[in-house]
Amino acid sequence: MKRLNRKQLPGFQKINKKVDIARLQTYCKSNGYTNYDNFNDIKYSGNSKIKPFLVANTYCKNAFFKEDDAAPLEGEKYKQIYLTELDPKFNINSETKLDQTHGNIFMRTKRLNVQSKKYIAEADEYNYTHKNSHVRDIFEEILNGFKSPVTRVRLAVIFPNFTIKPHVDYDPTYITRYHIPIFTNEKVTFGYKDKLGIHEYKMPADGNIYFFNSGLVHWVSNLGTEPRLHLIIDTNGQDDLIF
Repeated sequence: MKRLNRKQLPGFQKINKKVDIARLQTYCKSNGYTNYDNFNDIKYSGNSKIKPFLVANTYCKNAFFKEDDAAPLEGEKYKQIYLTELDPKFNINSETKLDQTHGNIFMRTKRLNVQSKKYIAEADEYNYTHKNSHVRDIFEEILNGFKSPVTRVRLAVIFPNFTIKPHVDYDPTYITRYHIPIFTNEKVTFGYKDKLGIHEYKMPADGNIYFFNSGLVHWVSNLGTEPRLHLIIDTNGQDDLIF
């Protein structure tokens, strides 16, 4: 199947697939996934298993995903728990040291090309296929429901009065991204920019799974009083991309 690129796809769109949102919400509450103190996987001082990916994306983390006054590779307003991790066969040193070249955004193409001498295994989302102990019950059912191979998966919380700044992640020909809103509020706003201008929209926690075009310039703000929690699923392929 030929993969569509960012210009051929909408900024966002719900797909022809749903989850039992009431069950998912209850499961998260009952199993500690609303205790956001545990969401430390994208803090350098937090979870050592995710440090290599964080270091490989140093520029993006510091420029777009943390508070301006937070220390490098830290932050408390946008946090994650990973459900998948780097395949153990790569045996990356969990104490990866900060390297500005390693985390430079301009190295992205080379570090994702397995034929390049600059290839960095821990930066390649295709290698995040190892499902950890969080993948059970309804999480496992959701991930098993995707046709395309699932790669990097995480629970992501945005706290009130925080905005993830405008940025670009990956073209959908590389990674196709889906969001499942679990808890949100009316003042959470997504935005993206394309050739037609600036667009803003909402993703309600209604059980729908939303395709999210990470190849466009995009941002998200939580101006409400409650945290926003999403399950974010990246896949290697577009077999589920049916609108």
